Amino acid sequence: MTDMSLAAASTPATAATGRARLLILLGVLYFTQGLPMGLSMEALPVLMRQNGVPLEMIALVPLAGLPWILKLFWAPMVDNRWGPRLGRRRSWIIPMQAVLALTLSVTAFLPLSGPNIWIAVLMLAVGAIASATQDTATDGLAAEQLTGSGLAYANALQIGGMMAGFMVGGGGTLLMADPLGQMGTFLVLALFPAATVLIALAWREPPRVKSAPGDTPARLISTFRRQGIWTLLILAFIYGGAHAGGLSVSKIFLVDLGWSNSGTGTISTISGLVMLILGCPLGSYLTIASRWRAMSIGMLLAATAFLFWGLIAGGMLAASWVNVVLAISLLSIASGIIAVSAATILMAFGAGGNQAGTDITVLQSANVLGEMVIAGLVVWIAGQSGYAMTFGGAAAALLIVAFGVSRMSRRAATA
Repeated sequence: MTDMSLAAASTPATAATGRARLLILLGVLYFTQGLPMGLSMEALPVLMRQNGVPLEMIALVPLAGLPWILKLFWAPMVDNRWGPRLGRRRSWIIPMQAVLALTLSVTAFLPLSGPNIWIAVLMLAVGAIASATQDTATDGLAAEQLTGSGLAYANALQIGGMMAGFMVGGGGTLLMADPLGQMGTFLVLALFPAATVLIALAWREPPRVKSAPGDTPARLISTFRRQGIWTLLILAFIYGGAHAGGLSVSKIFLVDLGWSNSGTGTISTISGLVMLILGCPLGSYLTIASRWRAMSIGMLLAATAFLFWGLIAGGMLAASWVNVVLAISLLSIASGIIAVSAATILMAFGAGGNQAGTDITVLQSANVLGEMVIAGLVVWIAGQSGYAMTFGGAAAALLIVAFGVSRMSRRAATA
């Protein structure tokens, strides 16, 4: 690691204070990163449809998530180019947050219909690119400045913060839309990244130690040459599948059972809150003790949740509110544990090199791609084999993955 870490601070008190301030900054940064995702996935399609926008146009809105897959191609630039006055990571975090605040402010004054809809979609895309780019810098900052339990805390903030931001950008936006109107709603949303700019300006990034003669600029090819990268790419691709696949197919299952939109939406909200309040903190606690053991526990708990869903789908348990809430809560707690432990493993891997932002971004891109593929695949399998077989198969697959995780721990460079 080429940067001065918080662990190297002069006194324990100074280190503790510096870590606390950094964790606050990371928490608000991860929160704002979830806002554009919630907007594009949940709120904006609803608002556009209310304004009479054709479904063909609305179908393009979720493509705003593409920068989170493609950002690996410009991640080396984020690692390599920065100004000494702001610091390696703040040089990107501050302007990207400003861009996000600006795009949300501009969207506040754009009618979500007619010819202006293209400008609104463009603003959303620019905001998503800025948010994804900032994520590279934010992850690099956490990997370079934190060690040990600090990484576990940071990744609990990452998963929980982005979930909270997603909920505010999605359901929160819809709740604000009627009383505040479009202008008021988007201006309120813009306040979050604007405030984060001020917090980032108030925090002083430790100076980067002068590079050693053998250091090379960040490059994508260097990531793929690192020991253990292919094992972690597989892990990154599959670890989000339990949550993404489980949430997508379970909601469709409830719809097919005749549940109302409000009922299904309530279950989705409960899922997010349980993951935020229980899953992420528990994941942090278990990860501090053992990252790989925490992931195995999460996988086993997810397998239990899918087995519970299979019993409901097979008619052996009633599809009552109590049973459904229990099933989705088990899955959400498991997802929080898996996400925090896996993100900590990936971040520790990034911290082991001199291009943390690029290395972590490559792994995160694999994760987002895996979530998209697995979510679609699980729904397709449900259509072919039925819900009971799908949930049962998912439980069996997670048991196999849990066994594989224990083997990965012996080979991965971050074990």
